[in-house]
This record gives sequence, structure tokens and C-alpha cells, in this order.
Amino acid sequence: MCLCANSFSVSGTPSHKVIEYEDWRISYQSEEALFTLEYQFGEKGSYSALLASSSPEACYRTSDGVEHRLSASHFKQMKHRHSRLKDTFGRGVSHRFEFSRPENGDDVTMTLEFRLYEGREYLLTRLSLSTTQDDSISSNYLAPINIRRPYRLLQADPANRMLKVPFDNDSFVRYQKYHLDREMTSYEVTALYEGISRKGLVVGSVEHNRWKSAVNVKAEAGGVIRSLKVFSGISDKETRDVRPHGSPVGREVSSALMFVGYYADWRNGMEQFAHANTLVQPARMTWNGGTPFGWQSWGVMAEKNSFEVDCDVAEYFHHTLQPGGFVNEKGLNIMSIDSWDNLSDPQKRQLTRLCEGYGQVAGTYLTPFCLWWNDDMLHSHKVTEGSPYTGYDCVIKVDGEPIKLDGAFCLDPTHPGTKQKITADVQRIKEQGFRYVKVDFTSNGMVQADAYHNPKVKTAVEAYNEGFSHFVCEADKGEPLFVALSIAPIFPYQYGNSRRIACDTWGKIGHTEYSMNAVGAGWWTNGFYQYNDPDHLVLVGNDEVKETEGENRARVTNGAASGMMLVSDNYSAKHRPERGNAQLSFERAKK
Repeated sequence: MCLCANSFSVSGTPSHKVIEYEDWRISYQSEEALFTLEYQFGEKGSYSALLASSSPEACYRTSDGVEHRLSASHFKQMKHRHSRLKDTFGRGVSHRFEFSRPENGDDVTMTLEFRLYEGREYLLTRLSLSTTQDDSISSNYLAPINIRRPYRLLQADPANRMLKVPFDNDSFVRYQKYHLDREMTSYEVTALYEGISRKGLVVGSVEHNRWKSAVNVKAEAGGVIRSLKVFSGISDKETRDVRPHGSPVGREVSSALMFVGYYADWRNGMEQFAHANTLVQPARMTWNGGTPFGWQSWGVMAEKNSFEVDCDVAEYFHHTLQPGGFVNEKGLNIMSIDSWDNLSDPQKRQLTRLCEGYGQVAGTYLTPFCLWWNDDMLHSHKVTEGSPYTGYDCVIKVDGEPIKLDGAFCLDPTHPGTKQKITADVQRIKEQGFRYVKVDFTSNGMVQADAYHNPKVKTAVEAYNEGFSHFVCEADKGEPLFVALSIAPIFPYQYGNSRRIACDTWGKIGHTEYSMNAVGAGWWTNGFYQYNDPDHLVLVGNDEVKETEGENRARVTNGAASGMMLVSDNYSAKHRPERGNAQLSFERAKK
């Protein structure tokens, strides 16, 4: 530890503490058990909100603490990322408010921590429960920020908004910018902002190792906020769960580290939020092959794909589109073969060699946390060749029964059989010569289970991190694979080089609108992934009414605005003529 150059002060009476550090002021009044945060920026005024902390499951709130203590520690920026103070954020000071009830013989201490940093426009906060007894604390809900009384955050204006961030990109979920006059739950982060000035508050989680976190806002007409909760422990239909969030157990249980920032422009705040996340967990930046330009089979060929089609398309790209300029800055095209590829193992090896000779990167498809089996197969089939475990052994159970999501059984990411399957699948595709893999339906690996094979794992996020860490360990042996996430949660993000911003979008103008919704409200996720993926860029699809050239231009512009350009037409005139319209696709692609 070392003292910071910037000074901080603590003043007040025993019942009223005031902390000042750079542009932040934190006040605590014990009579009302309320925290007030103020942030000053230039001549624009200050932001003030009441922040009260609670842990409903433990029936323990700041107002319950008969005793409260304040301590502070300084820290400096370190080169490693394993300091308990997460000092990769820089130099600063940590203030800890501790609450306990010793007169009742209660061994539980609740701690609310505020971390303030030099040169940062945000602070970080965390709520913890601790005990001196081993593994006696268990909680599945911790709310570092819990405003429980009406107050006005922004100037009254009907243009004021709040941002709803979806948990994942499945089932055509959308970003929303709601009027500040209703109840809303946003996943992991939100912004509450003035629609005219863009001044606003950004709050959310910057840790994704254990919890699913959320922000719940209740507001009324006129923009008065009735309540604001920023908490760890969300479990609902949008997180794809049917049982409560898991309960971590230990001598200390802490919420995720939460970000609080007030900005003259909320958009800058969202970008700073994204950057703050990467100071805790760096993004996956392993690909050096340039922006993905190329083709993917699912958009038009889908389950009718064939080896002959794939070879025709690779040839067309090599002889026509690459010389015409549809190629990335490294001279590469991606040829991504999707699900239902209909290729044998020898054909896959032949295709990857053909693509390599054409200066292309061949891609394939995996679903590491899914079993696409019927019920009878669970007991009779091994999860992978050579494994002692059946499918039933490896799938998660909810209320004692195997559970499905999107039609597939959900595998336990911590189970050795699941890891054996992942190892076998990744080794196979690498041996076949693939360097790019679309990883789909990863949300199946983040459904809360009754229990996990690893008894130390209590939450779906912990399980997901364990399983996906194993996946990327295999993917990175030798030359790392490009990992393209498809149906997947936004967080954790460190396992994918790219991620679909909105799934199941093809070529119609409505598909472009849906995809651009995720650009206009979720552009900041570019801080987590090397590339945001707009999904299939279809020019001529399978519908009887074909896409117009205007729809084509909109969709291709959508790809350029997002970050990847994988077109998906039928570019094989000799095979599968019933799919799309190859001649029209040639004409449109040339234009």
C-alpha cells in the first residue's frame, strides 16, 4: 500500500460522516441509515442520490446495525490483476462502513465499501456479509444500492429516458429506451439520463465471475424515482432461469463490484463502464487475421447446405468477390459452415485445404453446453465417445429433472463428461483444419441448476465460467481459434472474439432495424469484443418476395456499422437451386 498524492477528508459527528475525495462527496447519516453521494463536474452542478444498502435474504440492513465503524485504506496501481483491491483501476482510497449487532451475540458483519480513484469520473461499491465462523454465510441477493424513498434524479422533462439492456440476444429481445415513468429491470447495467442535455447516471456491475446482476427502477410520471436497486442475484425468465439464483457460501459473501458514475453525456459513461469492466477482466483479443469478411452457410442454405455448395462458394469468392474488393485488410475471407453442414469428416478436411489454398479461413460450428437429444438417448448414450458418462449424468437438473432451453438439454459446465465432450469436439475441428468456430446456444450453460458436479460451484455464472474457461483452454492450444459467439449473454464476455448483437436477422428491412437497435443502444459492447456481429447479411433470401436493393444497401450498411461482414446467399448456381436465387445473388453481390 502507498499513500496517494491526492488528499481525502473525513469529517462530521459520530452520527454523520462525510468523506470527500476529488469530485466525490459521500455522506452517511446513522439516524436514517442513509448514504448520500454527490458528484461535482465543473459549473454544471452536482448529482445527489440517496443510497441505502440492504441484504433482504439475510434480513440485515444498514439500519439494523447498532454499531457502525468507518475505516480507510489507500492503494496504488499495480501491474497484476489479483490484488484484493482490484487496483488496476489506479491510485485511490477505499472507505469501508461496517455494521454489526454485537449486543445480540450476532457474529455477522455487513460491510459497504466505496472505492474512489484519482482521475476517475466513477466510484466502485460493493456489499459484503462476513463472519468469523467457517462457511456459515449464505446469500443469493445483495444490493449495494437500494434507494427506497421518492426523489428526483434528473430535471423534470418528458424526454428523460432509462436504458434497458437485455441479458442475452435470444428470443428477439431488444434494447429499450423507456420514458422515465414506469418500472424496468435492466441486466448488468443501465443509464438514467436527460433526453435533451444527455446528462445522466450510469450504474452497473463490473464483475461477472459469480453473479447475475441487474438494476431495477420504479419511476412515476414526471420522472420521480420511487426506488432504485442495483443488486446481485437476479433470476427470472429473461435470464432463462426457472429457479432462484444460487447462494454462494463462505466466511464472506460479497456482491459484484458495482460502478456508479454521473456524466455530462451518458454515452461517455457507457463507454467508461465498458472500459472499467476490462480493467477487471480483459477482453479476448487473440485474433490477428483482420476484420471478418466472408460467407456463412446458415442464412440461405441452412439445413440444405452441402459440400458441393461450399466448394462453389469458396471458388466464387476467390475468383470474383476477393478481386472485387470484398476482402479484409489482411486479404482474408472467412468461410463459416454452420449447423446441419451435411459434410463428412473427409469432406471437411478437403474443404479446409481448399479454403487455405484460396487464402480463406474455414469455419465450423459447435454448441458446447447443449445436447440435441431426445429423452430416451439421455440414459442410453455416452456424452462423447470413450466417456464413462451418459448424457443423463452430464445434464443439469432443475427440481430433480433434466431441463431444456431452446430445444436442447443443458449440460453441466462443471461436469467432467461435459469437459471431455468439449475437449473431443475442439480437438476434432482443429485436426480437420478449422481456424474459426461459431459457438452457439451458450446461454444453455448459464441456467441455474439444483446443484453442480463441482460442489464448490453454487451459481450458474460460476459454472459457466468454469466450463467456458475449459473451452478456450482447448481452443487456444497451438494457434488460437477465432471464437464467434452466437446466442449468448453479453456477460461474461472474455470467451469470444465476436458476438452476435441480435440473433436471427436476415435480409428484410425489419431485420436491419432489429440489428441496428443493438447498435444504437449497445454500441459500447464493442469494448468487450474484437468485433460485433450483425448476423447473416442476406441479399436474396428464401422468401417468395425477394429483398429489394434498398433493403440490401441497408443490410450491408448495418454490417459496416456493426463490425463484421459475413454474407449468406446461395452463390452456387449448380447446386441447391431451390435455395434463394443464385443468379440474382450474383448480380446483387457484384453491385
